[in-house]
Amino acid sequence: MNKELIQNHIREKSKQGFTNKKYNIFFDGKVLQICFYSVGCRFSKNGNCIMCNYGKLRRNNLTPKDINEIMQEVFNNLNKKPKVLLLNSLGNILDELEMPKENFIALLDEISNVDINVIVFETHYSSINEEVLQLIKQKLSKKCVEIELGFESSNSEYKKKYLNKIVDNDEFIEKVNLIKSYGFAVETNVIFGMPFLSNKEQIKDTIQSIIWCFQNNIDGVNLFPMNIKPYTLLYKLYETGEYLPVKHEDFIKVLKLIPKDYIDKVYLCWYGNRQLYYDGKPTILPICDQYEYDKLMNFYRDFNLHKNKKYRENLLKNMT
Repeated sequence: MNKELIQNHIREKSKQGFTNKKYNIFFDGKVLQICFYSVGCRFSKNGNCIMCNYGKLRRNNLTPKDINEIMQEVFNNLNKKPKVLLLNSLGNILDELEMPKENFIALLDEISNVDINVIVFETHYSSINEEVLQLIKQKLSKKCVEIELGFESSNSEYKKKYLNKIVDNDEFIEKVNLIKSYGFAVETNVIFGMPFLSNKEQIKDTIQSIIWCFQNNIDGVNLFPMNIKPYTLLYKLYETGEYLPVKHEDFIKVLKLIPKDYIDKVYLCWYGNRQLYYDGKPTILPICDQYEYDKLMNFYRDFNLHKNKKYRENLLKNMT
């Protein structure tokens, strides 16, 4: 990706200003996600990941006291017990730039007392090391821990050229194996809607990426149809007509092309169930064409709630 486009992305991100907000949550009835606000992702500051925008940044990181208070506040206000707790920051929760070590220790201590068995940390593969994995193992020995890694596509050229995201696939596999050596599960995020590709190429890239993940010791794939978020280069390309929103009907095609051996290991994210506004600007969600919105939302929820292969295959057969 040329320097002008990268600088464009940095300028778009910088237009947001700052916030005093400390956290945000999302709960779908199964997964409770807590996003801890921070000074921002180190990669985003360099113009990486042209589709990425978690929201406004803080001028200063949170404190351990903030972490304790957030956890207490969130769980005191829950009406239903989550099955999974997903923890992230504005990019990378295992990066000390966003989550200083003292904050992370405070968070682990809080999690150890939470009555939820499955704990997921969303992070960048470069932040995975023996020290942080040992710390998690020590503090959460009684929990089922999963590490969720941003990946997007198995095609390194596409990622570098079209997303300005640099991932060394061989090094990525090494980090996956290191995580698994601690007895933790590994999930990866894969997108559908790679910029600058034709629709056919987008579908092919997503399927190839899913297969690559499962062939390389990944336990689960979180599949994202592309959302176009304000204050990103991708949004700018959308405004100029250089990028079109993905269609639900094409996302359904992708699901139908996933090999049957893997269909029970895929979880659908940001499929139109989350609308975020950025200073009044809405996220551009996948668009309905052939299918009606309510029918689609019901289908996606049903798909996520039932991991049985046959059940999911029958669901997909009925989406004609």
